[in-house]
This record gives sequence, C-alpha cells and structure tokens, in this order.
Amino acid sequence: MFLRGHYQNAYVTHDLDRAVEMQSERYGLEDWIRFELELPGGERPLAVRVACAWAGSLQIELIEPVAGAVEPYLPYLPADRSDATPRFHHISLRRDDYAEMQAEIARLGLPFVCEGGIPDLLYTYLDGRSTFGHYVEYVWASPAGWQMIGWPEGRPAA
Repeated sequence: MFLRGHYQNAYVTHDLDRAVEMQSERYGLEDWIRFELELPGGERPLAVRVACAWAGSLQIELIEPVAGAVEPYLPYLPADRSDATPRFHHISLRRDDYAEMQAEIARLGLPFVCEGGIPDLLYTYLDGRSTFGHYVEYVWASPAGWQMIGWPEGRPAA
C-alpha cells in the first residue's frame, strides 16, 4: 500500500530559525533536531539547513535550501524572501527493506527527482505533483538512522 509508513510532512522556508520559532510558538512543537547537510551532487552539491520535531506520531520537517542543487525546493518558496512561512513540499514514507523500496519506486512509475543520503539513512524523491500535488520521499534507514532522527520509542514502523 502506497501510503504505508507515512511518518513525515516536510516544508520549505527562506529562514529556518524564524520558521522553527513560528511553529514552536503557534503549535507547541519542541525538542527540535537540527542539522546542516551538504550532500554530494556532482558539480553542485546540495546544501540545506534542516529542523525536525515530532507532533505525536507525525514528524514535521522544515528545510531551508542554502546552495547548490536546490531546484526541487524553489517552486514552493514564496517570491518574497523575507517571508519565512513554511510551505508544504513533500511527505515521507518509511521503508525498512531497501531492495523492496527500490522495487516499489520502480512499480509506482513517478518521475525521479533526486536521491542521496547520509550514513545510516538513504532517501529518494519522486515527483508526485501531477497526481498528488507534491513530492514524495521514500526513506530507508538502519535502526541507528531511525534513532538519529528521533523515531519515537514504541511507534510501529508501518
């Protein structure tokens, strides 16, 4: 089933710090996990700032594109660079078997956007805008990878 393992809604913003502040004040999100990533991408590595917080069993991810191959994020950002309001970008689906994840991606047939990862976590973005209105991210991680992103203890994987 396609939406099995939906655990995250992700948003893009021009200003990560202000977006975190907005979400914390308005919605009570706390215990943000923050990190900066520079992911390989040939001549143009992708650099982003990220913050994640859990709202019950749903993770909210805020992404500030910084440099490099940021094109998948740009259409969602407001033209006004002073507007830090987060804009919806994608959902994330957890998968625990990498080979099965790749087979599901192939069966789904959505256009490929990009893929990458860090130790213990790999992701693939697909373009679901024509049928779903946004991108879809598949994520595989080792147990250490899920722990790194703060997977709630006792929350089932699917």
